[in-house]
Amino acid sequence: MSSTVYETRRGMGDLGVTYGHGEKVGLEMYWKMLEVTSVWKYYFGTDINKKPTKIHVMDDAQCYYNETVAFFYNNSGKHLATQWNAVSRLVMGLGITVSIFIMLANLLVMVAIYVNRRFHFPIYYLMANLAAADFFAGLAYFYLMFNTGPNTRRLTVSTWLLRQGLIDTSLTSSVANLLAIAIERHITVFRMQLHTRMSNRRVVVVIVIIWTMSIVMGAIPSVGWNCICNIKACSSMAPIYSHSYLVFWAIFNLVTFVVMVVLYAHIFVYVRQRTMRMSRHSSGPRRNRDTMMSLLKTVVIVLGAFIVCWTPALVLLLLDVFCPHCNVLDFEKFFLLLAEFNSAMNPIIYSYRDKEMSATFKQILCCQRQENVNGTAEGSDRSASSINHSVLSPHHKNDHSVV
Repeated sequence: MSSTVYETRRGMGDLGVTYGHGEKVGLEMYWKMLEVTSVWKYYFGTDINKKPTKIHVMDDAQCYYNETVAFFYNNSGKHLATQWNAVSRLVMGLGITVSIFIMLANLLVMVAIYVNRRFHFPIYYLMANLAAADFFAGLAYFYLMFNTGPNTRRLTVSTWLLRQGLIDTSLTSSVANLLAIAIERHITVFRMQLHTRMSNRRVVVVIVIIWTMSIVMGAIPSVGWNCICNIKACSSMAPIYSHSYLVFWAIFNLVTFVVMVVLYAHIFVYVRQRTMRMSRHSSGPRRNRDTMMSLLKTVVIVLGAFIVCWTPALVLLLLDVFCPHCNVLDFEKFFLLLAEFNSAMNPIIYSYRDKEMSATFKQILCCQRQENVNGTAEGSDRSASSINHSVLSPHHKNDHSVV
């Protein structure tokens, strides 16, 4: 400011500031002048009485690679905690507990498929890959729990993107595996086969494609699809993610969900029609009806688990983009935790309903040796996706329950 304050006079009813030019102004006017001159100097880089030499105007296209995570949180209006409160401690404790359960449950599934030769078929390899994806999801969420809340302030932009990228990769791989299993079951049922004739090499190719796609999806924000260079496009839920990426990711998962619904619905309609035709020429309609109900039950479990666990989080992402006035941050952590429960449910839905798998679990937990590993599995639970192949083909007496 060019004018220099030389004297401040304080008298009865006389409170003012006298400048070097001799004029006297009240304090209210003084602060207004100070504000105007400060703003002028900030934008034009010079005193108000001098001709500006350069302009410092904020550029919307400016990139903020050197800014802190707190800068993006403040820009998005998302509260960044400085200390732990009761809610954050509850979410952290529950998240760690769920993560540990996810990792142990899916590790048990992978070990069971490895030690039991009856499970050495393409469908079970896909189920093992699903367990691996869910195991990674639990590990990623475990890492998130120790880098959330007040600990978020310690993260750099790169480590924050890594934290979120691990979550995106793990959850995308889980959803992709669910889709691969649904496609495999669809092909198998309509070909009236117990197991697909797909070679192990093709199974490996499918697994590689799943993980490649998942890693790419998780790495996209880190390599450029973010709001670091477009600060106005930052999300409220994920302050460094752009709105466009969140819309893309949410729609991708919703489309996957719709495809799964269509596949399982097609399977259900096909089996019901075939069951009705066979019941006209069979003396055991009760068995056919039970098989149809078993199919319906499993389909409801599969689709219900996906809807309950994923839909709230996906809808919340879309509301964050298309409903700026919606208070989505109040539900963010709980819906993320709910979505993570899907990884804990998959081993139960896709593996534990198989009695052979359940028996293998008990043998592993009790440290018992696997007996008759070269035999044929019997007594399996007649689950939906294997469609109880004795109905599709009466010659199949020994089968596995596979979703």
